[in-house]
Amino acid sequence: MIKLLLRQVLALFIGGMSPLLAADSAATVTEAVNQVTHGSSQTAESAPATAGTRLEDGEYLKTGVKSRAELELANLSITRLGANTIFNYSATANEIDLQSGTVLFSKPKDGAPMTIKTASVTAAVVGTSGFAQLHGKAVLFGLIEGHATLTIGTDPIDLTAGQIMRMGDDGKPQIFYFNIPLFLATSPLIIKFHKPLTNQAYIDKEVAKYKEFASRGFIGPPSEAFLLSDFDGSVPITPAQGRDSAGKALDMYNYDHMQLQQPFVSNGFGGP
Repeated sequence: MIKLLLRQVLALFIGGMSPLLAADSAATVTEAVNQVTHGSSQTAESAPATAGTRLEDGEYLKTGVKSRAELELANLSITRLGANTIFNYSATANEIDLQSGTVLFSKPKDGAPMTIKTASVTAAVVGTSGFAQLHGKAVLFGLIEGHATLTIGTDPIDLTAGQIMRMGDDGKPQIFYFNIPLFLATSPLIIKFHKPLTNQAYIDKEVAKYKEFASRGFIGPPSEAFLLSDFDGSVPITPAQGRDSAGKALDMYNYDHMQLQQPFVSNGFGGP
C-alpha cells in the first residue's frame, strides 16, 4: 500500500513538473509587427508568429521587410529583432544564433552566462544589454551597458559599455565608442518597442556616466544619429573622433596588436 502511494505521488510530481519544464524551454513572442514567422528549421514549413506565440527549444524566428519582433527568453532576457532578421534560440545551451539581420538583447545580471554567436564571432555575456548585426560576413557588436568577451577565431576581445566592434569582409576587427544617449533616443530597436528592457536601471546609470564625461569634455559626442533602415551591401558606421579635455584628438584602434589604445566616439547606431 505504501509503495503504491509512493508511486502515485511520484507520478503526480513528474506529471505536474513536465509542463513547467516545457514552459522553461520556450521563448515567448511579446511583440510582432508586420511579417514575423517561426518554425523548426529553415526548410520546414513556417507559421505566423504573433504576441503570445511560443518558440520551443531550437526554433527560429524570422522577420521580413519593415518588420520587427520582441521575445522574452526562458532566462528572462529581452531580445528584439529588426527587419530581415533570422534568429535561433536554444534554451538548453542558453545560446542565440544570429544567422542574419539585427538583434538587441538585455540579459539579466543573474550570473548565468549566455552565448550570442554568428558564423565568425562568438560573444559570452553574463548580465549585459547590447546589439549585434550580421550582413554577409560583416559583423557589428555593441554594448549599451555591462561587458562581454568576443572570440574571433582564437583571439579574445573584451568590450565594455559604449563600445562597438565592427568587422568587415576582410576579417579585421575595429573598436569604436558610440553615443549611448543618442542611440537610446533614436534607435528603432529602442523607440519602436513598448516593454522596458531587463537592465533598464543599469542602462540609466551608463547614460548618466556618458553625459557626465561629455559635460567635462572627455568625449566629443556627435550630434546626428545614423539609423539603419535596410541593408545596402555595406556596414554604415562612420566614426567621429573623440577628443580629450584639452581638445586633442584621440588615437584609433591598433590593427596589428588588437588593443584599444584610445577610443573613437562613433555616431548613433540604429536597427531596422
